[in-house]
Amino acid sequence: MLLGAAAGCGVGAEQPATLTQMSPAMAYDEAALPAAIEGQGFRPAYRFDTGSGSAALEVTGFGATLVADPPQPDGGNYPLSGVMWESDTILGAEIPAGIPAGLYDLVVVDPGGHTARRPQAFASLGPDVTPPLVQVSSPSDGGALAAGATIAVVASADDGWGQIAKLEVVVATTGETLEARDCPLTGGATAACTFTLIAPDPSSGDDSLTVTALATDGAGLVSSQQATVALLAAPIAAGVSPAAGSTLGGTVVTLSGANFYDGPTEVVFDGLPGTISSVTPTSLTVTTPAHVAGPAAVTVITAGATTTLAGGFTFVAPPRVREIDPTSGPAAGYTAITIVGESFTPATQITFNGTPLLCPLFVNANRIRGLVPPGAGTEAVLAYDPVGGEVTAGNVPFDYLGGAPPGPTDAGPSDAGPPVSPPPPDGGCPGSGAP
Repeated sequence: MLLGAAAGCGVGAEQPATLTQMSPAMAYDEAALPAAIEGQGFRPAYRFDTGSGSAALEVTGFGATLVADPPQPDGGNYPLSGVMWESDTILGAEIPAGIPAGLYDLVVVDPGGHTARRPQAFASLGPDVTPPLVQVSSPSDGGALAAGATIAVVASADDGWGQIAKLEVVVATTGETLEARDCPLTGGATAACTFTLIAPDPSSGDDSLTVTALATDGAGLVSSQQATVALLAAPIAAGVSPAAGSTLGGTVVTLSGANFYDGPTEVVFDGLPGTISSVTPTSLTVTTPAHVAGPAAVTVITAGATTTLAGGFTFVAPPRVREIDPTSGPAAGYTAITIVGESFTPATQITFNGTPLLCPLFVNANRIRGLVPPGAGTEAVLAYDPVGGEVTAGNVPFDYLGGAPPGPTDAGPSDAGPPVSPPPPDGGCPGSGAP
């Protein structure tokens, strides 16, 4: 068996490695720490088997030492353990515990006996007297959670240049412990814990949930942080009134149920938020958002818990007039007309600048027939639905031909009253059976 150092290509003697830094660059002396030595030109040795002609990489042929700068009375040399080649630019090692406070040069010896030195590459901070910093990032202290909500627990600890030896997270209500978890450690100065659980039903009206994070560092110093949130009963949705409104939004509805709370409550219609204007424990007053036509799930979200009424509200599209036939007629009115459009219902009302269509006949969702009321000039033909509302943009005009329409001549301005369309000349509507 022969041992040889790997040489780079080219002519001339092999060059020693160069050192750039050591990580960590400083630490307390409380415990042994993993370290990375970074540089250039780390060349491992190879073990050759002359019998078989095979070769194996020898990754443990390096040595590293921390040398006090300036020297200490006892010499101040502290060998690193477990020095191992990882790549041409990184060596792994372990810094021993108990290195006195001060600055240290890093000296590395490669398998060929070449030495590289990095002045003051490491600083020992001596004993650790500062406890770790502990945080509970979630849930937020002072907030609220309702039964059934998913609790996202996020806790962390940071010991600066020290080492976290233990991080424990305990989740409890007033009456019981829900979770006690030892968090995973990486052997470094930080540790973190992230997990979820479901909020239970409160045992009383003033029940609370507490998340406590407790951290211990390598020197045995302990610190903790706590987050406390109110624990609420889950919301219950029973119904929505009215149960339908315009796709344009703006319908004010009352949502009945139980366990509603002012503050941590929102209402969404298929994920679109409504505007809450009033909250009581048993009802919510909400203004609907704009939404496409059709049924929508109504969901109440209270402190992370949800209750849903599938198809609890129906959005109705406002009717729209697309064209009319004919587009003009005499001022006296009573011209038979066909209104063509969309989203018509038997309740749809057609008006000519506010005057209703005479003898309206609903044919289908796209067609209504009737008689033109008397009028003058050009008037907009609009469609209105008591639930779906009205679209006034892009209206279709009807042109009245001739003079002003006939009307009463004996009514003074004080007793004229609201305009009323006169009855058809024959006393009834077509098909009404009137004489």
